[in-house]
Amino acid sequence: MREPPLNGMQFMTNDLKHEQLQSGKVIMRRFKEDGSLAGESHGHGGLEIRIQYDFEDGVKVSETYFAKRRMVSRRTYERARSAYPDMPPADQSLEDWGGGLLQMVRQEQRQRKEDAARRLAESVESRFPRPDGTNWLRVISGDKSHLVVFASRDWKFLSRERTVPTGREWLNAFGFTGSGSERRTVAMEFEIGFEVIGKLENMLNASRRLLIEINQFMQNPPEVRPWTDSFRPRRKPRRPPPPAWLRVLPPLIEFLSALHEPNVLIFNHHQ
Repeated sequence: MREPPLNGMQFMTNDLKHEQLQSGKVIMRRFKEDGSLAGESHGHGGLEIRIQYDFEDGVKVSETYFAKRRMVSRRTYERARSAYPDMPPADQSLEDWGGGLLQMVRQEQRQRKEDAARRLAESVESRFPRPDGTNWLRVISGDKSHLVVFASRDWKFLSRERTVPTGREWLNAFGFTGSGSERRTVAMEFEIGFEVIGKLENMLNASRRLLIEINQFMQNPPEVRPWTDSFRPRRKPRRPPPPAWLRVLPPLIEFLSALHEPNVLIFNHHQ
């Protein structure tokens, strides 16, 4: 027989008891096969704020804290708890393992950022001024270099547009894809920077074919059919904007055509 609700609604399955109070707080309890308590949580709004307990042999052994839909330290939970009077306080006698884990993550992120800055300073790319954008590549051959600036939508267009079959080949030739000893990560946080050796012949041939296909695409873009099977009104499909490749490919082809080395260095920075 189920217990009557204390201050709201409650229901119970074989291993989970769920109770919602009139304040909006939800209490959930998990049970083991023998009926002993395995875990308990108190929270509001999903993970807007939550405290989660774990039990072993009926004894609470750990607490985990959440606020604003992410795991937080005990100190952050206590600050957030001030807006929720019915939330239980943290147990100061237990180890704040979540806070320690978050501190280790922050330390690792700082170390990765420092390592990325060091690798960038040691790279050939450090000789040149960096552009303001986050999507660009530079072809380097001795004391000569050529910068290609584009947008995230431009390289994604090449990877997705089926009517431009050379797109993926061009991306591969310029270091957007692939891995291994020939590809060296220089910077990697929210942005990605690679040094990769490119084969001049492949780069030049792919660029020439891509320019032809982009021109054909712009002269006869594929039709986008409107949504006619939806109850919601849809705006008329717009013609895709001219990709940056019409602007950047001709000078790139000219630069590559003047080179004689079979391999060149590419610094590819895209997000």
